Amino acid sequence: MTGMTSEQRIDAALDSVLRASGSALRHYTMPSTLEAMREAMRKVMSDSYIRGSNDCHKAMKGGRQ
Repeated sequence: MTGMTSEQRIDAALDSVLRASGSALRHYTMPSTLEAMREAMRKVMSDSYIRGSNDCHKAMKGGRQ
């Protein structure tokens, strides 16, 4: 996913999840549905980034908070 915009990364992640369920992002054309799905993926990605950052910070402090 290198060289992609953040929106392209979001769409690629969504498409990956949908393909795992037997569908694909290209089958979703309603703008409101696409935006809701993208917003949900943004939240997942943001929460994961924050958790990873916090885990890294904790590890660098020797496991202490």
